Amino acid sequence: MASATQLVDEVLALRLSTTTRAEIESRKSALSREIDAFTRNAASGADVEGRLLRIEADSLRASAPGEPALAFSAFTYVQNAARLLRRLVAHYGEVAAQPEDGAIASRTDPEPRRPSGLATVGQIQWLSGVAG
Repeated sequence: MASATQLVDEVLALRLSTTTRAEIESRKSALSREIDAFTRNAASGADVEGRLLRIEADSLRASAPGEPALAFSAFTYVQNAARLLRRLVAHYGEVAAQPEDGAIASRTDPEPRRPSGLATVGQIQWLSGVAG
């Protein structure tokens, strides 16, 4: 994880005006390897967020610019890949911290909802008449 985090920091520190196309392509390859490593890990795709990150990674790979693309397009792609890798690393850190029983707790508790069986006034009055 430390190497992925370092790679993300390096890529996000790059500037288009001072970065060569060869450097962009080498970073693109390194990012692709790191993203593949995280998306192939079974633990990181066990919950909804992990599956969504995998889908996003697949979509990003499909939109990778080729050789004839402008340097700006390649640079933008590398920046987006670095941001995705940052989120993958964060998600993997959360998943790794979960208990070994396979349960993955949600990061936010859902809002409590009123039971739908007591939605009408007639039902509430009937219940109060039976109970009271």
